[in-house]
Amino acid sequence: MKKGFFLILEGCEGTGKSTVGHWLEEKLKEKGYPVFFTREPGGKGSPVAEKIREIILNKENNVLPLTEAYLFAASRAQHVNEIIIPHLKNHEIVICDRFVYSSYAYQGGGRNLGLEKIKTINSFAIENIKPDLILLFDLDPKIGLERKYQNRQDLDRLDNENLEFHIRVRETYLQLAREAPELIKIVNVNKPLEEVKQIALTIVNQKLEEINYGQH
Repeated sequence: MKKGFFLILEGCEGTGKSTVGHWLEEKLKEKGYPVFFTREPGGKGSPVAEKIREIILNKENNVLPLTEAYLFAASRAQHVNEIIIPHLKNHEIVICDRFVYSSYAYQGGGRNLGLEKIKTINSFAIENIKPDLILLFDLDPKIGLERKYQNRQDLDRLDNENLEFHIRVRETYLQLAREAPELIKIVNVNKPLEEVKQIALTIVNQKLEEINYGQH
Protein backbone atom coordinates (compact mmCIF):
# COMPACT_ATOMS: atom_id res chain seq x y z
CA MET A 1 0.00 0.00 0.00
CA LYS A 2 1.28 3.45 -0.88
CA LYS A 3 1.58 5.64 2.15
CA GLY A 4 0.57 9.27 2.45
CA PHE A 5 2.11 11.90 4.69
CA PHE A 6 0.36 12.78 7.94
CA LEU A 7 1.13 16.30 9.17
CA ILE A 8 -0.40 17.50 12.44
CA LEU A 9 -0.62 21.10 13.64
CA GLU A 10 -0.78 21.59 17.39
CA GLY A 11 -0.63 24.51 19.80
CA CYS A 12 -2.41 26.64 22.35
CA GLU A 13 -5.03 29.28 21.57
CA GLY A 14 -4.07 32.26 19.42
CA THR A 15 -0.91 30.78 17.91
CA GLY A 16 -2.04 31.22 14.31
CA LYS A 17 -1.58 27.54 13.48
CA SER A 18 -4.78 27.36 11.40
CA THR A 19 -3.72 30.37 9.31
CA VAL A 20 -0.27 28.88 8.73
CA GLY A 21 -1.82 25.47 8.03
CA HIS A 22 -4.00 26.75 5.20
CA TRP A 23 -1.01 28.64 3.80
CA LEU A 24 1.04 25.41 3.88
CA GLU A 25 -1.80 23.67 2.06
CA GLU A 26 -1.63 26.24 -0.74
CA LYS A 27 2.17 26.11 -1.00
CA LEU A 28 2.27 22.31 -1.14
CA LYS A 29 -0.46 22.23 -3.78
CA GLU A 30 1.56 24.73 -5.83
CA LYS A 31 4.37 22.17 -5.84
CA GLY A 32 1.99 19.58 -7.23
CA TYR A 33 1.39 17.58 -4.06
CA PRO A 34 -2.08 16.12 -3.39
CA VAL A 35 -3.15 17.76 -0.13
CA PHE A 36 -6.21 17.30 2.08
CA PHE A 37 -6.82 19.70 4.98
CA THR A 38 -9.00 18.76 7.94
CA ARG A 39 -9.35 19.67 11.61
CA GLU A 40 -10.49 18.52 15.03
CA PRO A 41 -12.70 18.29 16.94
CA GLY A 42 -14.92 17.11 14.13
CA GLY A 43 -13.54 16.45 10.70
CA LYS A 44 -14.00 17.74 7.18
CA GLY A 45 -16.56 15.47 5.54
CA SER A 46 -17.70 13.57 8.65
CA PRO A 47 -21.22 14.61 9.75
CA VAL A 48 -21.12 12.50 12.94
CA ALA A 49 -17.74 13.91 14.01
CA GLU A 50 -19.07 17.42 13.36
CA LYS A 51 -22.16 16.86 15.51
CA ILE A 52 -19.96 15.75 18.39
CA ARG A 53 -17.84 18.89 17.85
CA GLU A 54 -20.93 21.02 18.41
CA ILE A 55 -21.58 19.33 21.77
CA ILE A 56 -17.96 19.72 22.90
CA LEU A 57 -17.56 23.41 22.07
CA ASN A 58 -21.02 24.75 22.92
CA LYS A 59 -20.71 27.18 25.85
CA GLU A 60 -24.20 26.24 27.03
CA ASN A 61 -23.20 22.63 27.72
CA ASN A 62 -21.89 21.61 31.14
CA VAL A 63 -19.59 18.85 29.92
CA LEU A 64 -17.62 17.06 32.64
CA PRO A 65 -13.86 16.62 32.00
CA LEU A 66 -14.03 12.82 31.58
CA THR A 67 -17.10 13.10 29.35
CA GLU A 68 -15.24 15.69 27.29
CA ALA A 69 -12.31 13.30 26.85
CA TYR A 70 -14.59 10.51 25.64
CA LEU A 71 -16.43 12.85 23.27
CA PHE A 72 -13.15 13.94 21.68
CA ALA A 73 -12.15 10.29 21.26
CA ALA A 74 -15.53 9.36 19.75
CA SER A 75 -15.34 12.20 17.26
CA ARG A 76 -11.73 11.23 16.46
CA ALA A 77 -12.63 7.57 15.83
CA GLN A 78 -15.18 8.66 13.24
CA HIS A 79 -12.76 11.17 11.70
CA VAL A 80 -9.87 8.69 11.48
CA ASN A 81 -11.86 5.90 9.86
CA GLU A 82 -14.07 7.95 7.56
CA ILE A 83 -11.63 10.64 6.48
CA ILE A 84 -7.97 10.39 7.48
CA ILE A 85 -7.19 6.75 6.66
CA PRO A 86 -8.81 6.82 3.18
CA HIS A 87 -6.86 9.94 2.21
CA LEU A 88 -3.58 8.51 3.52
CA LYS A 89 -4.22 5.30 1.60
CA ASN A 90 -4.67 7.49 -1.47
CA HIS A 91 -1.06 8.67 -0.91
CA GLU A 92 -2.11 12.23 -0.06
CA ILE A 93 -0.58 14.73 2.34
CA VAL A 94 -3.15 15.02 5.13
CA ILE A 95 -2.82 18.22 7.17
CA CYS A 96 -4.79 17.93 10.40
CA ASP A 97 -5.34 21.02 12.53
CA ARG A 98 -5.25 19.31 15.96
CA PHE A 99 -5.25 15.58 16.60
CA VAL A 100 -4.85 13.28 19.61
CA TYR A 101 -2.01 15.43 21.01
CA SER A 102 -4.59 18.14 21.70
CA SER A 103 -6.42 15.68 23.93
CA TYR A 104 -3.17 14.87 25.73
CA ALA A 105 -2.58 18.59 26.33
CA TYR A 106 -6.11 19.89 26.97
CA GLN A 107 -7.75 16.99 28.79
CA GLY A 108 -4.63 15.26 30.12
CA GLY A 109 -2.89 18.47 31.19
CA GLY A 110 -5.45 21.26 31.23
CA ARG A 111 -8.19 19.16 32.85
CA ASN A 112 -5.69 17.29 35.07
CA LEU A 113 -6.94 13.89 33.91
CA GLY A 114 -3.37 12.70 33.28
CA LEU A 115 -1.64 11.61 30.09
CA GLU A 116 -1.99 7.87 30.66
CA LYS A 117 -5.76 8.00 31.03
CA ILE A 118 -6.14 10.06 27.84
CA LYS A 119 -3.77 7.78 25.94
CA THR A 120 -5.83 4.76 27.00
CA ILE A 121 -9.13 6.37 26.01
CA ASN A 122 -7.76 7.27 22.57
CA SER A 123 -5.82 4.08 21.89
CA PHE A 124 -8.73 2.53 19.98
CA ALA A 125 -9.84 5.77 18.32
CA ILE A 126 -6.61 6.43 16.41
CA GLU A 127 -6.35 2.96 14.81
CA ASN A 128 -2.54 2.86 15.19
CA ILE A 129 -2.01 5.61 12.62
CA LYS A 130 1.11 7.62 13.34
CA PRO A 131 1.99 11.15 12.25
CA ASP A 132 5.05 11.77 10.10
CA LEU A 133 5.51 15.25 11.55
CA ILE A 134 3.95 17.46 14.20
CA LEU A 135 4.41 21.23 14.16
CA LEU A 136 3.90 22.62 17.66
CA PHE A 137 3.15 26.34 17.43
CA ASP A 138 4.36 27.71 20.74
CA LEU A 139 3.46 30.99 22.43
CA ASP A 140 2.97 32.35 25.94
CA PRO A 141 -0.73 31.54 26.64
CA LYS A 142 -1.35 35.06 27.97
CA ILE A 143 -0.30 36.56 24.61
CA GLY A 144 -2.23 33.91 22.69
CA LEU A 145 -5.46 34.56 24.58
CA GLU A 146 -5.07 38.31 24.13
CA ARG A 147 -4.70 37.77 20.38
CA LYS A 148 -7.81 35.62 20.32
CA TYR A 149 -9.91 38.09 22.29
CA GLN A 150 -8.83 40.88 19.94
CA ASN A 151 -9.56 38.96 16.75
CA ARG A 152 -12.89 37.26 17.40
CA GLN A 153 -16.03 37.37 19.49
CA ASP A 154 -17.26 33.77 19.15
CA LEU A 155 -15.08 32.21 21.82
CA ASP A 156 -15.92 28.57 22.53
CA ARG A 157 -16.09 26.63 25.80
CA LEU A 158 -12.37 25.81 25.86
CA ASP A 159 -11.27 29.33 24.88
CA ASN A 160 -13.08 30.64 27.95
CA GLU A 161 -11.08 28.59 30.44
CA ASN A 162 -8.84 30.55 32.83
CA LEU A 163 -5.17 31.33 32.22
CA GLU A 164 -3.97 28.58 34.60
CA PHE A 165 -5.75 26.00 32.44
CA HIS A 166 -4.00 27.24 29.31
CA ILE A 167 -0.62 27.32 31.08
CA ARG A 168 -1.06 23.63 31.96
CA VAL A 169 -1.94 22.91 28.33
CA ARG A 170 1.25 24.57 27.11
CA GLU A 171 3.40 22.80 29.69
CA THR A 172 2.01 19.45 28.57
CA TYR A 173 2.69 20.24 24.92
CA LEU A 174 6.29 21.16 25.74
CA GLN A 175 6.68 17.95 27.75
CA LEU A 176 5.46 15.92 24.75
CA ALA A 177 7.94 17.76 22.51
CA ARG A 178 10.83 17.00 24.87
CA GLU A 179 9.89 13.32 24.82
CA ALA A 180 9.72 13.12 21.00
CA PRO A 181 12.04 15.79 19.51
CA GLU A 182 12.36 14.02 16.15
CA LEU A 183 8.58 13.97 15.67
CA ILE A 184 7.44 17.20 17.32
CA LYS A 185 9.10 20.36 16.00
CA ILE A 186 8.53 23.52 18.02
CA VAL A 187 7.76 26.68 16.03
CA ASN A 188 8.12 29.87 18.07
CA VAL A 189 5.30 32.13 16.87
CA ASN A 190 6.24 35.22 18.87
CA LYS A 191 7.53 36.79 15.63
CA PRO A 192 6.08 38.14 12.35
CA LEU A 193 3.58 35.82 10.67
CA GLU A 194 5.50 35.69 7.37
CA GLU A 195 8.59 34.50 9.21
CA VAL A 196 6.58 31.82 11.03
CA LYS A 197 5.15 30.61 7.70
CA GLN A 198 8.59 30.23 6.14
CA ILE A 199 9.97 28.38 9.17
CA ALA A 200 7.03 25.95 9.07
CA LEU A 201 7.37 25.38 5.32
CA THR A 202 11.11 24.71 5.64
CA ILE A 203 10.51 22.05 8.33
CA VAL A 204 7.81 20.36 6.24
CA ASN A 205 9.89 20.35 3.05
CA GLN A 206 12.87 18.88 4.89
CA LYS A 207 10.72 16.05 6.27
CA LEU A 208 9.15 15.32 2.86
CA GLU A 209 12.64 15.04 1.37
CA GLU A 210 13.88 12.93 4.28
CA ILE A 211 11.22 10.26 3.76
CA ASN A 212 11.28 10.57 -0.06
CA TYR A 213 7.58 11.32 -0.19
CA GLY A 214 6.30 11.08 -3.75
CA GLN A 215 9.31 9.04 -4.89
CA HIS A 216 7.66 5.60 -4.63
